Amino acid sequence: MVRDGMELRPCRDEDIEAVLSLWARSTAPRASDTAEAIALRLERDRELFILAWDGLKLVASVIGGWDGWRGNIYRLAVEPEYRRMGLGRQLVELVELRLRAMGARRMTALVLIDEPGATEFWGSAGYAHDPDTERYAKDLG
Repeated sequence: MVRDGMELRPCRDEDIEAVLSLWARSTAPRASDTAEAIALRLERDRELFILAWDGLKLVASVIGGWDGWRGNIYRLAVEPEYRRMGLGRQLVELVELRLRAMGARRMTALVLIDEPGATEFWGSAGYAHDPDTERYAKDLG
């Protein structure tokens, strides 16, 4: 639940460095974690890149993606001291609501299997491992 003084809002260009810092503190780094990549992402569906601010401190983020076929959720990151307060769940529900309004009928979430508590969190949010699919990735450099 969002506490008094906490704000949920779309990411802005001026938030990029704070987002990179949050991700560095709270999740495993990825090849796409660059200011340029985030700026490019903000050119499309900015309302699906949601940040949670506690005053002047960025404490959580989530990115929704819509490809016209299904909704995808990426980069749920919550500051360690803000975990287990319902904030991650609230961000997921908000991005799901926005994706559903765009026409999504199925959601997928990319989950780092080595991230402590991640599989439990996503299971409690109603997501199940899909044994019929396997993800393949390629960094384009």
